[in-house]
Amino acid sequence: MPLAAQARDDGNFAALHAWIAAHIDEDLSVARLAGMANMSLRTFVRVYAATVGRTPAKTVEAIRMEAACRALESSTLPLKAICKKIGYAEEQTLRRVFLRNFGVNPLQYRARFAQRAGL
Repeated sequence: MPLAAQARDDGNFAALHAWIAAHIDEDLSVARLAGMANMSLRTFVRVYAATVGRTPAKTVEAIRMEAACRALESSTLPLKAICKKIGYAEEQTLRRVFLRNFGVNPLQYRARFAQRAGL
């Protein structure tokens, strides 16, 4: 996802996407991202959406989902630990976002894809 997001912009937000991925477990509110980009909140939201093609919040969600998928595929960590690792306070949030994005819950995803990885 970070590479896909970077491919859609002209490089203006590449460093921000890398920073998001490196700080995935922290507060990634749009206001904080605007500050990291040295822009006002309104300007950041407008320029980001026009450049990347989606809202900053959707990008954060996608990067978190990518991190969750990697953790589910490559580890046996419990969902609670994965949630903490990717910045979600509750397992229910992860379940809802997973269902919305993939049509399965995290444990169903792990059952399908961890087997391929040999876990």
